[in-house]
This record gives sequence, structure tokens and C-alpha cells, in this order.
Amino acid sequence: MTSPEIASLSWGQMKVKGCSTTYKDCKVWPGGSRTWDWRETGTNHSPGVQPADLEEVVKKGVKTLVIGRGMSEALQVGSCSVRNINQN
Repeated sequence: MTSPEIASLSWGQMKVKGCSTTYKDCKVWPGGSRTWDWRETGTNHSPGVQPADLEEVVKKGVKTLVIGRGMSEALQVGSCSVRNINQN
């Protein structure tokens, strides 16, 4: 199974090839994608991406994980999140 292709990307809008949804933020993995709602885990630009934000995608069995930081790279990725991924 291959990873979804990002069809287009602009400020606040992301389209995944083969998906009719236009996302503001999204998670993608081989075989799927969904809205990434920061409120689910209390994510904010700082302290940034939470371990729980990544857990769902990691459980899908990804071999390579790409963590986007936003158009202005304002979204931080905490060392705790990176440590959790490296331990899996």
C-alpha cells in the first residue's frame, strides 16, 4: 500500500489525491487520511506536536514518518514526541 499523495497545498487548505475533503490540517498514512483536530490532544504551536498526535499514524505501520510544521514552520515538535517515536 502506498502513501496518499498531496494534490495541493496552500495556506489553510490541503487536498489529498483521491479524497474529496479539503483539510485545514490532516494526518495521512498508507491507505487513508483524516482531519487533524489539534483540540483532541491540546496541541498548539508551542509546545507543539504531542506524542498522542503521532500515535495513530505510527500504529498504521508507517515506515517513514514526516511531521509537517506548517507554512511558516511555527508548529514545534517537542523532544518528548520525537523520543516516543524513536522508541516504537
